[in-house]
Amino acid sequence: MKPFIISLLVLITISCSSPRYHGAEKAADRLELYPDYADIIIPCNIAPINFDVLSVADRCYVEMSGGDKTFILRGPKVRIPERIWHKMLAEAKGSRISFKVFVKRDDKWLQYDSFTCTVAQESIDSYLTYRLIEPGYSNYGYLVLRQRDLSSFKERDLYNNALVSERVEQQCINCHSFRNYNPDTFQFHARHTDGGTIIVTGGKGTKIKFMTGDMISNPVYPSWHPQENLIAYSLNSTSQLFIAKGNQKVEVYDTKSDLVLYDVYTEETDYIVRDSLSLETFPYWSADGKTLFYASAYLPDFGAGPSTDLSMITEKIRYNIWSIGFNPQTREFGTPTLVFDAESDSLSAVTPRPSPDGRYLLSGVGSYGSFHVWHESGDIYLTDLETGITRPLDEINSPRAESFKSWSSNSRWIAFTSRRDDGSYTRIYLAYFDLEGNAHKPFLLPQRDPDQNHRLFKSYNVPEFTTDKSSWTPKRIEMIIHSDPHQATLIK
Repeated sequence: MKPFIISLLVLITISCSSPRYHGAEKAADRLELYPDYADIIIPCNIAPINFDVLSVADRCYVEMSGGDKTFILRGPKVRIPERIWHKMLAEAKGSRISFKVFVKRDDKWLQYDSFTCTVAQESIDSYLTYRLIEPGYSNYGYLVLRQRDLSSFKERDLYNNALVSERVEQQCINCHSFRNYNPDTFQFHARHTDGGTIIVTGGKGTKIKFMTGDMISNPVYPSWHPQENLIAYSLNSTSQLFIAKGNQKVEVYDTKSDLVLYDVYTEETDYIVRDSLSLETFPYWSADGKTLFYASAYLPDFGAGPSTDLSMITEKIRYNIWSIGFNPQTREFGTPTLVFDAESDSLSAVTPRPSPDGRYLLSGVGSYGSFHVWHESGDIYLTDLETGITRPLDEINSPRAESFKSWSSNSRWIAFTSRRDDGSYTRIYLAYFDLEGNAHKPFLLPQRDPDQNHRLFKSYNVPEFTTDKSSWTPKRIEMIIHSDPHQATLIK
């Protein structure tokens, strides 16, 4: 009976409401929306794309049509009921949902040009995990790893540092990573208070202490091998340089960095690439687990050496993208191969992310350096791994910083962070990526109330897709945080 009741109510609403704006004149001004959801491609399982009509109006109505259904929504704050929305998504899959906006202004009804959303055949992974953090430089404050159900507005904390952080002794949490989109096989670092690397697999969690021998640092940027219980890490000796002039306030750079491989079962660590003349960082596995991509800056290319004070030449440091073959059976690595020669174009490429289908590679590119979240030059580039051709992914780039990004498990959706809205806070955007290698107009992560984007004084950081929510709770992870760490062994 419920579907019938809903349909009946909608018919009544249409019949009663339509005469209010019947015969509306065409509006002369341009329709203004927040967020801008006009003419985008959306997943067939995404949450309602609620929006606000910003155009001046005394009254506002929106007709939403898809399949053979039409619904009337009251504006200017357009909030789409989830049940109605998902029913319309199912009916409009592979076609379009259209929106007609009517406003009453000075006792006259006006109609704007309609806009549409194309509903893709392909779904998006169910959950997205990200870190929420103030865009600061030194104090950690309240940090949280949060999981968002992309088909609704439900959110849950995977872990937050309020469980252990105090006013004086704070805890930083960072670098969360999942193995092959599995929500219950993951790792993240806890720094300072009860510090260690938290590794969860096989229903168990362990805190690992890595620093030993001649390692230059604890592990930093991780990537789980998609099939094996192996994690590739970079070791980074990282510094900050504060800048007095210009829009950019801080520069983050490495003075040393190496790549290591960690075996989760044996708790042994071994070097992958270690070169005193290079800065290797940001490892990431291919979906078949036979190739490891990473970024590397060769010191002699910019007139530096192992003893050079890099703080004096940060604007000269440029990275290229490399790959190295891996045999999962013998656990042997091959010879590094140059994938994207960014330095030859006076660019710096980092954070390689190969698509799960193995065809493409996303990289974060800026004019220099490795931490482009603070660089307005930060863009996303695309490499076709079959042809070797690399281009800026202008379909999703903006004049402000684009930084961290990830692929959905079906290679059809990209999640990335951008400062395009206000220049200060990174927010998550989603974009469709088609079979021809083209990205489409990105759209802001839907919220129950779009004003949340203006009220939440936090940056979204490192969005990672998973196929479901994790069964782990913050309190369960807290027990691991408080446990005694296992000491990893470094193989000489």
